[in-house]
Amino acid sequence: MIDVLLVNGVVITMDKDRRVIADGAVAIDDGRIVEVGVREIVCTGPCNPPWPHPFSRWVDGKKVTKEVTYEEVLAGAEAVIEALHRANSDRTRAYITPFVIVTSINPSAPTQADQLFGLTDFDRYQARKIREIARKYDTRIHSDAFGGMIHLAVQDKEYALLGPDVHLQHCRGISFDEAKILAETGTNVSASPGFGQINARTPITELLEMGATVAITTDGTSPMTPFDMFQAMRRMQLLQQAALRDYFYLPPGKLLEMVTIDAARCVGWDDELGSLEAGKKADVITVNMQQAHLTPETMHVQRLVYQAVGGDVNHVIVDGQLVMDQRQVLTVDEQRILTEANEEAARTIARAGLAAYMQPGKYFWGHARAYLDEGRARPLFS
Repeated sequence: MIDVLLVNGVVITMDKDRRVIADGAVAIDDGRIVEVGVREIVCTGPCNPPWPHPFSRWVDGKKVTKEVTYEEVLAGAEAVIEALHRANSDRTRAYITPFVIVTSINPSAPTQADQLFGLTDFDRYQARKIREIARKYDTRIHSDAFGGMIHLAVQDKEYALLGPDVHLQHCRGISFDEAKILAETGTNVSASPGFGQINARTPITELLEMGATVAITTDGTSPMTPFDMFQAMRRMQLLQQAALRDYFYLPPGKLLEMVTIDAARCVGWDDELGSLEAGKKADVITVNMQQAHLTPETMHVQRLVYQAVGGDVNHVIVDGQLVMDQRQVLTVDEQRILTEANEEAARTIARAGLAAYMQPGKYFWGHARAYLDEGRARPLFS
């Protein structure tokens, strides 16, 4: 019995042979591929010191602030993992997530070698607690890391937040020695394209050549960063090629691997996701190639990588269930959710007093660059 049969399309399998099947078909039965996705990962964990740390929430229109201890945050993280890990028919995985793997140095940028004084007691304490929670719930670890952190983390021989069960985002500005550590420990890496790659590059090509698994991500959304993985592939390729002054780095086939099977491997889900193979979960998208910007319909991998955008995705199938049909989401009231999200964003902007930042400044139009001299931003020094 076959529940869903996709026919008359080009199937890019991403299997071990990287087959591209012209006029192919995908048969789906009971949520799995018989012949030849969308998932949710919840990350929860502590932010950086100092502790106790103040957290705020709005209750009945009033801001309520409470100081929370590190142990309370860890207990809350455990409660989230216990409730959500492998929930929703295993479509949801919950990972324990410290903000960074080493807390005592710059949390958002590389740290110079002469400032790497060694692990602190709290660095070691955090690593031990995170490892204990990961083992308790048989879950994985996700965190950010930047240059200097890997050098320090590996010094904790027992609890280092490195290894095949760890996924590190960014890794900008890491040294050659740190790249070797990531490859040798089997630590998974992902990086997002952005201006930060110019200041301190993630050595993606070097990591790949050392045998590390590297995925491309978007690092969330903002007015200048979409969730569109097609765009992310192109931007990352451009940044890496420009940095290395070599047009031949990151060919299109590798880029597509980095957002499919390599991405699944980074989060420990490649046994069931990331490629269209018999026995794997039936998470499938279809892309409408019958459009002017994707014509002529040849060299399909190159068309996807270099010319497609997220809006070209026509259908989404998760666990064999059709959740988007001809760009119409079937599982939720999309318009209602968008309306509620916009309303909540407006309330947040008003509460935080950010309305002034929503308007163009005097250098927005007609100037080669902008300056923060309008009194809208808080000065760093006064």
